[in-house]
Amino acid sequence: MDQHLRSNVLPYLDSSAQEYVRDLLDTLDEEEGITPDLAIFTDIAVVEIRKAIAAGTSKKQVPIPRELLIGCKEAYDIETVLSPEAEALTAALPRIETFYNATRQAIDYAEAIRLSMRMLDLN
Repeated sequence: MDQHLRSNVLPYLDSSAQEYVRDLLDTLDEEEGITPDLAIFTDIAVVEIRKAIAAGTSKKQVPIPRELLIGCKEAYDIETVLSPEAEALTAALPRIETFYNATRQAIDYAEAIRLSMRMLDLN
């Protein structure tokens, strides 16, 4: 994940979003195991990546060919255009989302085990 973030995400983010991703990288380096902080920093990084994708996305009107039109002389369709940065981040995002979901599941599973152990404790 560290290499993925450094090579496929950081170069395409603005400086403020890069700080959030660096916080995640620091957490990955410092933490042993899966902690709630890891999930929080991963979630923040995902949000920042989505913001950058949205900022690099624009809509463009594209004329529909006349031979496809019925009852009108011209019409337009809307095409979504991604900047190269947004395309790169869109390609990188699924792996980070998968990592986040796995982290959340592990934390939820650990919490369920803790609760079960408390319920079974008869002392």
